[in-house]
Amino acid sequence: MPSRVLLLSVDGQAAEEVVAPLEQGDMTVSIAHDLATAIHRLAEHQLIILDAGDSSTLTMLCRRITDAAGSSHAPIIAIAHSSEVEERVELLEAGADDVLAQPIDVRELEAIVEALLLRSRPASRAAVTDQPPAPLAPRGPGRVIAFAAAKGGSGTTTLAVNTAIVLAEMALGPVAIADMDMLHGQVSTHLDIYARTSTAALAREEVSGLTTELLTESGRKHSSGLMVFGGPYRPDDALDINGQQLAGLVEALRNEYAFVVVDVGSSFDMRALSVLDKADRVALVVTPDIPSLRLIHAALQVLADSGSAADRATYVVNDIYPRSMIGAEQIEEHLGLKIGHQVPYDGETFLKAVNEGQPYIVQSRRTPSAAAIRRLAEALSDGTAAEDEPEQQKRGILRGFLNRTP
Repeated sequence: MPSRVLLLSVDGQAAEEVVAPLEQGDMTVSIAHDLATAIHRLAEHQLIILDAGDSSTLTMLCRRITDAAGSSHAPIIAIAHSSEVEERVELLEAGADDVLAQPIDVRELEAIVEALLLRSRPASRAAVTDQPPAPLAPRGPGRVIAFAAAKGGSGTTTLAVNTAIVLAEMALGPVAIADMDMLHGQVSTHLDIYARTSTAALAREEVSGLTTELLTESGRKHSSGLMVFGGPYRPDDALDINGQQLAGLVEALRNEYAFVVVDVGSSFDMRALSVLDKADRVALVVTPDIPSLRLIHAALQVLADSGSAADRATYVVNDIYPRSMIGAEQIEEHLGLKIGHQVPYDGETFLKAVNEGQPYIVQSRRTPSAAAIRRLAEALSDGTAAEDEPEQQKRGILRGFLNRTP
C-alpha cells in the first residue's frame, strides 16, 4: 500500500517541487490549503509536509499541528525559505521533525522522506484506521482579545476583523468577533455579513439568559467559520446600554468560544473601559500622526487611573499613510513604550477589501501587511508579551510617561 503524504500549503510555492517526485516514488499526496482541513485529516497520513508563504506562518503551522495532535501525529517536514540556522532551529523547536530548505534538492527530499517513513512506520500503520482521532481535552474559558484606538480612522476594525479571520483559520477552536463599538461599529460591513440581532440587544438580556442557543441564533457564521456578532445599526439604538451589560456579554461569549475578538472602537468611556477590563489581551492601535499620539497619551492616563488594560496591552502601529513622517522609533520615544507590532501601508488594497466586504487577509495573503497581521494574531493567541523588557521595567516606563505633562 503506497504511503500517504499530506501537503499543507498555505500560500506556499513549493507544491510543484514536492508533489511530482513523491508521486513518482509511488506515494499518494493529498493537498490541503488551510489548517482546519489538515488537522481533520492528520490520522489518514503517514507524513506531513508544511509549505507557507512566510517563515512566521510556517512556524505557526508547526505549533498548531503539534498542539492539536500532541505526539500522535505523523512526522513533519517543514519547507524553510532559506538555509539559515536560525530559521531551521525555530522550526525544529516548533515541532518539525526535519527541515528542507528552498530551493529543494530532489535527492535530499527523497532521503528525508524515506528516513522519516521508516522511523515512523509502526505508528503510521496504527494511525491509518477508520477510527476518528481522539477528542481534544476539554478547554477552559476562552481568551478575550480587545482592539481599541484613541482616534477614529485608526484601522481598529480592520485589524480586529482580519485578526479574527486568522484565528479562525488557525483552527484553535471556535472563534467569534463581537462589535462593541456602540456608536460607530462597522464589523458587519467589513465582512458583508449581518447578524440577526445586535450586541446592544444581546447586552440587554439577563446574563443567565445568554444561553448557547440564544447566542447561536443571534450571530451569523462567516465562510471562514468565524461567528459574527454585529453592533447596533443606529447610534441611538444603544444609548441605554451600560458597561456592566457589555461586560456580562463578554463573559457569556468567553464561555462559548475559544477566542473572542472584540472591537471596542475609539471612545474610552465607561462602557469601553468595562469591556477592556474583561480582556486578556488588548491591542491598542496607534497611527503615525500627532493627533493619534496626543489622544493615546490621554487614553493611557485614563487606563492607568482606572487600573484596566495597561499591563495587558500590545501597542500596534497601523501605518495608514503612504509616506509617514513619524517612524516607530519616534513613536516609542514619545510614548515611552515599546511598539510590539507594525502593520505596513497598503491603503488601496485595505480600502478595496472593506468596500467589497472581503477580509484583506483573504484577498492579499502574500503581502507584508498580511504577514504582519498573522504575526499579531499568533502573538495575541499565545498570550506572549509583545515587548522584550521585563514587566517591572515596562511599568516603570509607563509611570514615567504618565507623569509627564502634555
